[in-house]
Amino acid sequence: MTTITAFYAVWIWLGLGLAGTLYSPAFAVVTRRFAQDFRRAIITMTFLGGLASTVFIPLTSWLIHALGWRHALWVLAAIQVVVCVPLHAHWLKHAPRRVQPPGEQASAAQQRSLGHHLRSGPFLMIGVFVVLMAAVTSALPAHMISLLRESGLGEAWVIVIPASIGAIQVAGRLLLFFFEHRFDLHLANRLIPCLIPLGLAALLAGSGHGPMAMVFVLLYGLGNGMITIVKGTAIAQYVSRTHVASLNGALGIPQAAARAVAPLTLGILWSREAGYTHGLWLLLVLAMAAVAALWIAQRMALRVTD
Repeated sequence: MTTITAFYAVWIWLGLGLAGTLYSPAFAVVTRRFAQDFRRAIITMTFLGGLASTVFIPLTSWLIHALGWRHALWVLAAIQVVVCVPLHAHWLKHAPRRVQPPGEQASAAQQRSLGHHLRSGPFLMIGVFVVLMAAVTSALPAHMISLLRESGLGEAWVIVIPASIGAIQVAGRLLLFFFEHRFDLHLANRLIPCLIPLGLAALLAGSGHGPMAMVFVLLYGLGNGMITIVKGTAIAQYVSRTHVASLNGALGIPQAAARAVAPLTLGILWSREAGYTHGLWLLLVLAMAAVAALWIAQRMALRVTD
C-alpha cells in the first residue's frame, strides 16, 4: 500500500467487513441459528467477545514486537482464515432458512410485513432505547480519565479503573449466564438498563469523592456489559424474530450518528467552572429516557400477546 487511494480503499473494505461481523449482524445470525434459545447463545457470544481485547491486544503487541506490523497482520489474517472461517462453516451449516416459532404455523405477529414492524410502537420505542443508550455509552469512554480525575481519584486509580471496565463487563455477562434463569426474563430486561443511570447518578452525587466514582465504574461496567444482551435480544423478543436482521439494520445509521455526536457534545458541554456536571446531567436524562422507552416497548408488546 503506497498511495492514498489504496489506503482509503483498504479502510473501506475493512469497514464493509466490520459492518457484517460486529455484534448487530452477529446477533441476527445467532437469533436465526439458535431460534429456540437465542438469548442464551447471545450471552455466551458476548461473554467470549468481552475477552477479545484481553487476549488479542497483548497478542498483537507481541506479534508486532517479534515480527513487525506487516507480518503481524499476516498472522492475524491467517487466524481468521484457519480458525474463524471453519468455525463459522461448522456452526452455521444447519441454520434454518427462516425463523419458525414453536408450533406448526407461524403466529400472526410473525407473518406481518417488515413495513408493519418498522411502523410499530414497540420497534420505535426500542429504537429510542437503543439509540439513546448508544449515545450515553459512547460519550463516556472518551472522557473517562478526565471524569475520574475530576472525581478526586489518585492518578493510579484513574488509569486502573477504566482498564478494569472490560473485566467488569465480562463479569456482568458471566453473572447473567449463570443466574438469569432464576429471574423473570422481562424483569431482567427492565432492571439491567437501570444500572447505567444509577451509575451516572452516583457520579453526580459524589462529585469530588473517589469512592462514589468507584461505585459509578462498578455500576456502569456491569450495566454496559449486560445491556449488550438486552439490546441484542429486545427486537427478537418484543417485535419480530423473522425480521430481526432488517429491523436491527434500520437502527444502524441512527446508532452510528449517536456514537459520533455524543463524545463531541460531552466535550463541548465541559467548562472550567462546572467541569462535566452539565454533560453528565444530560447523559443522565438521556439514560432515563432510554430506560423509559424500553419499558414502554415491553409493555406494548406484552399487552398484544396477552
